[in-house]
Amino acid sequence: MPKRGKKKPRKSKFYKKSFKVTETQNKMLKQFCMAHRITENKVFRKALSEYLLKNVHLVEHQRHEVGTNQLMLFDFLEDDNLNTGT
Repeated sequence: MPKRGKKKPRKSKFYKKSFKVTETQNKMLKQFCMAHRITENKVFRKALSEYLLKNVHLVEHQRHEVGTNQLMLFDFLEDDNLNTGT
């Protein structure tokens, strides 16, 4: 049998966002980036990820409830009540 090649990595989806900053903020951002030798996009991504991680508890997560017609294959509480026939 021929060997399979490596799997291709899954493509990441990127979304374009834009916002406005003042002239003084822009100057400060450029100075910060030059001092730390990083790009503006990396600063924005890092700041956004830190903010979201700190405030993840404020976001309401939606849980998908299991429907009433679902099988109870892994319901261990009812397994004690069932007779096994032995």
